[in-house]
Amino acid sequence: METPPSPSLSNTPRPRLARTSSVSPQNTTAEPQMPVSIKQEEEDRHPVIESIDLFDQGYESSVDAPVTAAADLRLELEQEKRSYPGASTWADEEEKLFEILFQRADIPLLPAHWHVDFRGIPVVDSIFSAGDGAPSIIYSRSMKKEFQATMALIRLIDLTSSVRTTVQLGLRKKATQLIKRCLDKYIAWAAEDGGYSHLKIVPNITTAVMDAELGEKDITSTMKNRMRALAMAQREFLRVDRDDSFWDVSEVEGGEKGADFSTLIVEKYLKRVEELSESAKAPSRNGSRQGTPRPRSTSRDDTTPTRRRSPPSPISNGLAPDEQQSTHGQIKYRHKPPVVYGLFILRTSVFLLTVDSAKGDSAYVSFHVDMHFMDRHQSVWNALTAAIAVCLARDQLSERTDEFEELSASAEESESEA
Repeated sequence: METPPSPSLSNTPRPRLARTSSVSPQNTTAEPQMPVSIKQEEEDRHPVIESIDLFDQGYESSVDAPVTAAADLRLELEQEKRSYPGASTWADEEEKLFEILFQRADIPLLPAHWHVDFRGIPVVDSIFSAGDGAPSIIYSRSMKKEFQATMALIRLIDLTSSVRTTVQLGLRKKATQLIKRCLDKYIAWAAEDGGYSHLKIVPNITTAVMDAELGEKDITSTMKNRMRALAMAQREFLRVDRDDSFWDVSEVEGGEKGADFSTLIVEKYLKRVEELSESAKAPSRNGSRQGTPRPRSTSRDDTTPTRRRSPPSPISNGLAPDEQQSTHGQIKYRHKPPVVYGLFILRTSVFLLTVDSAKGDSAYVSFHVDMHFMDRHQSVWNALTAAIAVCLARDQLSERTDEFEELSASAEESESEA
């Protein structure tokens, strides 16, 4: 598959005007910013977050401007999608995520009756559905567990404040783990709500902390490898001729202290992906190597959900010729392998990525958006953005519960401890 060309500021569509929850509207629009190599966290003069390959302002929205007409919004969405490198390769789930993120200030994300639970929280009315019969993105699949659902989301909203407090106390390194714990708890709520917390599942969403001491290229590579491992685990599980040792995670049990079974499955396939990645770094016949474009940062806005797009994925195939032939011609799956999601934490930012596991090891890895948990104006949008991805992943697994076995008593105890 031919990798699309890198986007540039010259061909980046201008950001659209979006509604915000600000009490005093300001007619301010976001101008395209020249790319820089590092970002500064709010109220922190020291550069602390290195941007991961953002190239342009893809999802950037403007501040406190009138709502665009629905027809114009749809037209802009289609134009944005056409300009997005790799969009033609997306699975339906990836396209759906793109559309939700692009419109998330203007479409119903939450059930109408949740409005009561969010009194006192600065959210725009447009994120609530018109009525309880209308569909929403973030919701509880069980009417008996509505309270747990709203409390789980409120904890996500509170996370930005908790991160800021932790950093202001001089505990910046602890803030990273705080974010991961909170995201993992929300994913655990989703598993309970989706009815598969007691099952031995193959995860379709992962969280991971990135080592901030690594360079941009290594951080990007680590993210890509983990997404590929998640996708590979799905493919191997769904093979008609699945290996009998698929569930054997003994080779990685010692390396991940206190890790749950789902994490160990990903770690197992991460080792395989890293081995393939190392072999792919070998010089080609003409002596060249497949490189990774140098990341560039984009600006962010203070009071509206940020919208950003990824550059084209620089990921190489990573398969030997005979493996490629087997993948495309011989391997059969019980059903189409799904899209998988990743939430990657770098200091106090979280990056949302997806990949279509059905497309094999050459699949395009998409960067969708990044969330800044040091920005006090983004607490609600940070939470909603993360919740959108988690709930889409939950809905997917909820439809597949008949594929998984019950967790053994020992494994279930390990899951609860984790």
